[in-house]
Amino acid sequence: MIRTCFFFLAIVGLSAAPETGKVASVSDDGWAKITPPKGETVLLRRFSEGDRKVGWVGRTIRYEVVMEGKESQARGVVSADAEELRQVAEVTDVLRRETADKGRMVTRMPNELMPNMALWDQAGRLVMKKDLLGHPIALNFVFTSCRVARMCPASTSCMKQLGDSLAKLPGAANVRLVTITFDPETDTPGVLRTYADGYGIDHVRHRFLTGDEAQIKDLMRHYGIQTLRDDGTIVHNAALIVISPEGRITYRSEGPSFDAEDIAARLLKLSGTAGTKSR
Repeated sequence: MIRTCFFFLAIVGLSAAPETGKVASVSDDGWAKITPPKGETVLLRRFSEGDRKVGWVGRTIRYEVVMEGKESQARGVVSADAEELRQVAEVTDVLRRETADKGRMVTRMPNELMPNMALWDQAGRLVMKKDLLGHPIALNFVFTSCRVARMCPASTSCMKQLGDSLAKLPGAANVRLVTITFDPETDTPGVLRTYADGYGIDHVRHRFLTGDEAQIKDLMRHYGIQTLRDDGTIVHNAALIVISPEGRITYRSEGPSFDAEDIAARLLKLSGTAGTKSR
């Protein structure tokens, strides 16, 4: 067994300490030129297909380096922008205190306001609650490595159907779909981009979000999503939450699957009630 493990590590390569730098360019075949903070020699790192599509050009990122043969692969690419990290830390801290104050009555019920948030989407953009206000929203949680067909894959398929239904409805351009991962350690923006592409997701309407693990855990509690690590996977419940343009929870559908046409009708009805944004 020990020999097998050593052989596996020799093939895959070992992760080095995290690197940080600003992305100068990304080629069509995924090679990224990255300038370290102190301006040393430009680094050449291979991006995954998802991170190539995200691009990250002009952005400061953090990633792990994995050697595959003679190639230096950048894995787990995330934003390292100082201002974005400050905003995320601020929201995470406030949400943590709100969660503690609520005690056992954490889950937000219909007619309550959605919690605050600051997470990155599949384009590497920071998304905050204020960016979603003014839009009717359908929100759910998944993780991309879920292999239980009736859970996350079924939920994402329903969201895809919902997006397709909305695309056919006049007046639905304002509606937004939001999916939050509860496995942010694995599901980076690049991974989420690849996952969304696999379902043919409309990236303008439907945003997949990832980020601070502590913040996501608190968001799950506020939205009534429970998880348990078991046998190498994540066991969890599922729900779809409908939120008004003012940020108020209006409807909750339990389970991973839902009637896309029914949810589309609910969202379309809300799209005519968008009022002044509130925080």
